[in-house]
Amino acid sequence: MLETDALQSLDNKNAISAYNQEQLDTLASTLGIKYQVEDNLTGGISLYSASITLTNHSSITLGYCADSDLNHQWSIYFSHLRMVEPNFLPIDPCVDLEYSGIRFSHVNGSIFKLSPLKSFLPLRKGASVNIKFNGQHYSASRSDVLPNWYIHREGTEPRVIKSTEGESLDFVGPFDTPKRYKRFDYKLSSGKRRYDIYQPFTPEVRFHRYQPVSSSSSSSLLSTNATSCQLKHVIPTPYTLDIKESENCVDILSGDWTILASKGHFEKEAQYLSAKTGIPLSKAASDTKLGQTKVITLTQKQTSSPGAGLVESEAYKLEVDGTNQAIQICANSGAGAFYGVQTLLSLASSGSSLPKDSSRPGHQPIPSCSVHDAPRYSYRGMHADISRNFQPKCEILKLLDLMATYKMNKFHFHLTDDEGWRLEIPGLEELTEIGSKRGHDPKENTCLLPLLGSGPFLEGLGCGYYSVEDYKDILRYANDRHIEVIPEIDMPGHSHAAVRAMKVRYDRLMAKGKKKEAKQYLLSEPNIPSNSHAFSVQMLADNSMNPGLESTYAFVDKIITELKQMHKDIQPLRVFHLGGDEVPYEAWDESVACLSLVDSNEVDSMEDLMEYFVLRVATQAHNHGLELGAWQDGIVVNKSEPYRRHKFKNSNVSVYFWRNVWEKGQAYDAHKLANEGYEVILAPGTHLYFDHPHEPDPEERGLFWACRFVDTRKVFSFMPADIMANADVRLTGESLTRADLKAIRESEDYTELKKPDNIKGLQGQIWTELVRTSQQFHEMICPRVIALAERAWHCAPWEGQPSDKRVKAQEQDWFEFASTLGHKELCRLETEDVPYHIPPPGARLTGDGHLELSCCYPGLPLFYSVDGGVSWIQYQALVGVEAFEEVLVKASSHNGKYQSRVTKVDVRSYAESDEQCN
Repeated sequence: MLETDALQSLDNKNAISAYNQEQLDTLASTLGIKYQVEDNLTGGISLYSASITLTNHSSITLGYCADSDLNHQWSIYFSHLRMVEPNFLPIDPCVDLEYSGIRFSHVNGSIFKLSPLKSFLPLRKGASVNIKFNGQHYSASRSDVLPNWYIHREGTEPRVIKSTEGESLDFVGPFDTPKRYKRFDYKLSSGKRRYDIYQPFTPEVRFHRYQPVSSSSSSSLLSTNATSCQLKHVIPTPYTLDIKESENCVDILSGDWTILASKGHFEKEAQYLSAKTGIPLSKAASDTKLGQTKVITLTQKQTSSPGAGLVESEAYKLEVDGTNQAIQICANSGAGAFYGVQTLLSLASSGSSLPKDSSRPGHQPIPSCSVHDAPRYSYRGMHADISRNFQPKCEILKLLDLMATYKMNKFHFHLTDDEGWRLEIPGLEELTEIGSKRGHDPKENTCLLPLLGSGPFLEGLGCGYYSVEDYKDILRYANDRHIEVIPEIDMPGHSHAAVRAMKVRYDRLMAKGKKKEAKQYLLSEPNIPSNSHAFSVQMLADNSMNPGLESTYAFVDKIITELKQMHKDIQPLRVFHLGGDEVPYEAWDESVACLSLVDSNEVDSMEDLMEYFVLRVATQAHNHGLELGAWQDGIVVNKSEPYRRHKFKNSNVSVYFWRNVWEKGQAYDAHKLANEGYEVILAPGTHLYFDHPHEPDPEERGLFWACRFVDTRKVFSFMPADIMANADVRLTGESLTRADLKAIRESEDYTELKKPDNIKGLQGQIWTELVRTSQQFHEMICPRVIALAERAWHCAPWEGQPSDKRVKAQEQDWFEFASTLGHKELCRLETEDVPYHIPPPGARLTGDGHLELSCCYPGLPLFYSVDGGVSWIQYQALVGVEAFEEVLVKASSHNGKYQSRVTKVDVRSYAESDEQCN
C-alpha cells in the first residue's frame, strides 16, 4: 500500500536517469525518513504493523530510473530486528509486494532493502510517500529500531541517510498509544486471552516503587541525607563484620603507612593495594615481625570458613586495630588475600554525603573492626558479548576492574558470533580480515554485511578485534585481579562470521590451485547451497558449521591450540566454551556430508547430529587437557533430557542455564543438568540478562524476550538456592498464581534437585545487539552487576524464609542496599569513570500543590524544572508547583556527568482530577 500526495501524479514517461554520486550524496543528506510502529496488538503475537515515510527535501526528484533494470535501481538498505513481511520473506526475496511501487527484499540476517518498481511515483521536493508493512512478532521500544540506513546504487559509493544517523533515533516515531508500546494481544488454543498488561511507569508509580511498602509516607530510607538511613559498610556483604564503634579509627591515607606481605606470599596483592592507595610497600625485610604500627600486613595463614557451605579456599580475615594502629589480612590463598584487600578499600571509601576528609575526597577513616568472610559460590561471573558490537580493550579492562572491586572471579568472554569474529588467530588471518569488519558488501567477500545498524563503512563498533597481544594484555589484567577468563567460540550455530571467512579463504586458495590447503579449515560444503529455508533466530542463512565435515574439527582444533598458546604462561587455559545455543538444525538437512554420516551409521539419524558435534568437540577439548563449557541448549536439545554425562571424557562440563521463561517449559533444566552430573551456572534470562530494559518503558534500551524488564532490585532479589521461588510473572506481566505454580510443579517437566552441590554459581549477561557505544555498554551493566555480586557472594537470611515472611525482610535489605548504592557505591563508579544507569525520579503531588520527589538509589541528586528544561533546580524538600501546568524532573550522578531520562509531571491534570474527586 502506498499513500502519495495527489500532486505526485507524474507519468513515468517523464523518465529519470540513473543517479550519479553527487545526486546520491544530496539525497542522502536531505532525505527524511520516519519509522513508526503502528499496531502491535491487532496481528496477535505473529505480526505487527509499521510504516516508513520517505520525504524528499531536495530539488532532485526521487524515482524509478528508466535507463536501469530492476536490479540496478537505487536502494535503501536498513537493519531491522524483525522479519519484514514474514508471510512473503525470506522465501521469495524478490517478490513484488502489494505496495504498487516498492519492493522489500531480505538480504541476510537483519539487513533488508527497499527499491523502486516501475510503478513507483517519483517524489519531487517536499513530497512524501508512506509505506505500510508488517513485521514479525512485535516492536515496543525505540531501541528496536536500528540507525544508519543508507542509500546505494551499483557503481556508486553508499551514503548514510543523515536523518537516520547516530544514536538519537530521532527518526523513530512516538510510542504513545497502547497499540504501540504494548507487545501483544492474542488467544491461546484454549480460548484464553493473553494480553500485555505492562504500562510505562508514571512518576507516581515510581514514587511508590522507590519506598517500602510498609511505609505510608516518605521513609527515612529515602532521604537524601545519608546520616538518616542505614547503609551497608561493605558490598558484597561479608559473612561477619564486627564494628567496634567505641575504639579508635585508622586513617590509612595519613601518609605514614606501609604495606608488608609475608615472605614469599601475596606480593601481587600487596602491589595492587599500593597502586590503589598510594601507600608504599615496606622496604623492611620480608620476614620482619608482622602486626607492627602503621603497617598493613598480608599473611598466608590457615583460615577456616566462617560458615557451612562457603568456599574455604577464598576465605580471609581482616583485623583493623585502631588502638595499636595496625591492619592485618590473613588468607589461605592469593584470591582470599585479594578479597580482604577489596573489603579494606571498601571500608576506606566514603560516599557523597558521608563524613570524609575534604583533602582526600572519596576516603574516610576506618573504624576498628573484625571481618571473617568467604563466598557462597565459587563461580561469580559476568559474560560480555563483544561480537555483535565491539568494545575496545580499555572498556574490557574497566569492566574487569569493576568485577574485581565486587569480588567477582569469572569473565565469560563471548568473542565470536554471527556478526563478528573478534580475536586474531595466527594462520587464519581471514577470520579478522573478513569476520571482524562490517560494511556494504552484499556478497560478503571483503567484510560482513552491515548488521545491527553498523552502517556501510568499515568503522565504528561493528568493526574491530583484539590482536594476540591485546588478548594477552586482557589476560594479564584479569589474572592480577584473580579473574579467570573463559573464552567462548560460539559453535556450531552463531558462526556466520567464521563460515564466511573460511569460505573466502577457500576461494582464495582454490584460485591459486591449492586445493588441499583450501579445504583444510572449510566450515561449509563448497558449491552446495545451504538450505534456503534454514534461518537462524536472527534471520541468518549460512550461520552454522557443518558437523559432517572433517575440516570443521580441524578448524576447532586450530582454534583451541591457538587459545592455549595465548593463555600459556599468563593464565593457563582451563575451560573451552563452545557455545552451542540456538542452532537451526534444519540447516543440515540437505548436507551431503551430514547425510553420509547417517548412511554410514556413524550417526543414527539427522536428529543426532548436534550430540555428535558436541561430543567430538568435547573430546578435542579433553585431548588438550581442557574442561568444557556450553549453553543450556547445547546440552539439552529441544526440551529433551540432557545428553548423558558419562559420554563426556572431560573432568568437568559446565552448563549455563538461561532459558527459563516460566510458562514455556525448561525451567527445570538446571535441576536436570545438576542431577546428571553437570556443573551448572545459573544465568536465567528472567533475572540476570542485562540486555533487557531497566523499566517497561519504550524509551528504555533493551530486548524483552525473557521478561519485560530487569531492574537492579530484581537482580538483588534473585534466590539461587531455589530457582522456582523466583517464578513471579508471565511474559504478559500477569502474576503467576498458586494454581499456576502448582501446574508447573505437576508438569512432566518437573524435576527435583537432588545434587545441589552441582549448582556452582551465578553469571550476568550483557548481549550487545542494541549496545553500540561504550557508555551504553556500561550503563546496561551497572549497577545491576553490583546486585549480582551481592547474591553470588552473600546468602541473605531472607532467602530461605517462606514467602509471607520473606517480603518484609527482603524489602528492608533492598532499601539498605539501594541507599548504599546511592550514597557510596555509585560514587566509587564515578571515581573510576564508569557510567551507570540512572532511573528517573519518582514524583507525586500532594493535595496542597507541592511536589515530592524520591529516588531509586537514595543519595543521588534530583532536579526539577518549571520552564520546560531551560533551567534546573536541585530538589531539597517539598516545593510548591501549583502555579505551573507541568514540571520536568530528572536524577543525576553526583558529578553531574550522567543523567536519567527527563520525565514530566502533569500538574494541571492532577489538580483537575483532585477537584473532581472533591
